[in-house]
Amino acid sequence: MDLNEYIKTAGEFLRAEDVKTYPEAKMVITSEGEVVENKFGNQRLHLEVEFNGDKRTFDCNKTNAKIIADKLGADSKTWIGKVLTPEIYRVRTSEGKMVDAINIKEVQ
Repeated sequence: MDLNEYIKTAGEFLRAEDVKTYPEAKMVITSEGEVVENKFGNQRLHLEVEFNGDKRTFDCNKTNAKIIADKLGADSKTWIGKVLTPEIYRVRTSEGKMVDAINIKEVQ
């Protein structure tokens, strides 16, 4: 029995666990995004994406936004319909804990 549908992460945000569960899946950008302030007071770009058939919000950090902009240009309206290949990397939180995070490996 394939339990991927049963165990996939629920919620609106794309999470590292989603990418780990579906390592071959791509993200398709479906909106120009919105810059929002997170709970720590930092600005983040929220991109609406389709990932493995689900609509999710990708919390895009500045590094990932620069990777996308270098390939597609700085106007996020032109990003709609473009395909991103995510990968997982490890990052240390401000509390010193190592966690998985999403990196953009390729922009098409």
